[in-house]
Amino acid sequence: MRSILIALVLAATASRLAADDAGLPSGGGIQVQGAFLLLENGPGGGIQGTPYVAYGQGVYLAVWREGWHGKGGQACVYAARVSPQGNVLDPKGIEIVLRRQRVEERPRVAFGGGVFLVVWQDFSGKDYDVLAARVNAEGKVLDREPIAVAAGPRTQVLPEVASDGQGFLVVWQGLQGNETSYRGFAAPVGADGNVGATIETGASPQPKIAWNGERYLAAYGSQSVVTVMLDREGRPLNRSKWGTPGLYSTKAAVFSLSPVPGKGWLVVGHRAPPDPWGWGGPGAMRAALVGADGRVENQDAIKEPAGVQRRLPGWLDLGREKRPGSTWPWGESASAWTGRCSLVVWQRQHLTGEKLTNFENCDLVAARLDGFRSLDEAGVPVAASPAEEKRPALASDGAGHALCLYEKHASGATRIAARLMTVR
Repeated sequence: MRSILIALVLAATASRLAADDAGLPSGGGIQVQGAFLLLENGPGGGIQGTPYVAYGQGVYLAVWREGWHGKGGQACVYAARVSPQGNVLDPKGIEIVLRRQRVEERPRVAFGGGVFLVVWQDFSGKDYDVLAARVNAEGKVLDREPIAVAAGPRTQVLPEVASDGQGFLVVWQGLQGNETSYRGFAAPVGADGNVGATIETGASPQPKIAWNGERYLAAYGSQSVVTVMLDREGRPLNRSKWGTPGLYSTKAAVFSLSPVPGKGWLVVGHRAPPDPWGWGGPGAMRAALVGADGRVENQDAIKEPAGVQRRLPGWLDLGREKRPGSTWPWGESASAWTGRCSLVVWQRQHLTGEKLTNFENCDLVAARLDGFRSLDEAGVPVAASPAEEKRPALASDGAGHALCLYEKHASGATRIAARLMTVR
């Protein structure tokens, strides 16, 4: 009886998700198609999260977490291929590792050398390791025994992966010996699954990584974002700094990184949350372009943030009014190169609470970028229903099309939804 009730709840949730997303308008330069779910009745019982996606050999590979990843929980990494037309090619999903009583979470994926490499952090009950598995374009998992990228005696977490087209570079943060502070590390992984030597990069905490056609860039930070250029083996070349300390909250490491071929890399992150006194000034979703030489082209440094009442060149979104219903850009973002320009999707929250400093009804908004400047200043709605849409993930085929994944919270369940996007 209980299983029947769960099935009915999940079916009702799926119907509500579809209804919530009907008739979404699109912008002139960005067209957004209707939403669809990747897996309606997964083993997580309506608990899905942390989506990510990559494109290769004419197919998107979406990955996410199935199940509860908190204390006492069990979670596994699932995947599904999506065609360029928006057809889910694996309606039952692909379980990356079979029959493991563990917590597998926060998957990431990249394509190179003819295969997808999926990486995740794996909790055995004692500490975390960074594991990986290859998946081919036909949806077959090539490594039923996971590849141990970083499985030392201490914790290794928050992996990210990128590809130079042939192999992969995985970055993460970890602890060694009796240390209490995390350090950043990298290791190359071949398309054949072989793992190279681990190298300390200095990129910590919460590193991101992207390949721009010539070299890798790792980005990390807390109160500001720091970037380090890496070679194919993960050896650091140089570093530069984006932002001014004091303009960020302690959560400023929530940002995205993507390549801009021929120019460098795009870094997108939020600015400041609303505060009861207005000392922090307006909120903003900010973009910066790191050139191919590692130098930042725009800083948007501000000495008096409370006095800023206009959008600066690198600001994609602005939140300055504190009244019921006002919006505030804050949290996760995702970006990808579409072949002509960068495409960015970010979270836009609605203010609530007695002092209008709380968030509710998170929506997703998109814009095209020329370098670090927005071509869609008002933003184009990607997901804007009464439900909560969060944690966007984005991949492009490089020919003007992209797939956006996100968490959708409705009726007590969290599901991974997807939308195809076309960029002119």
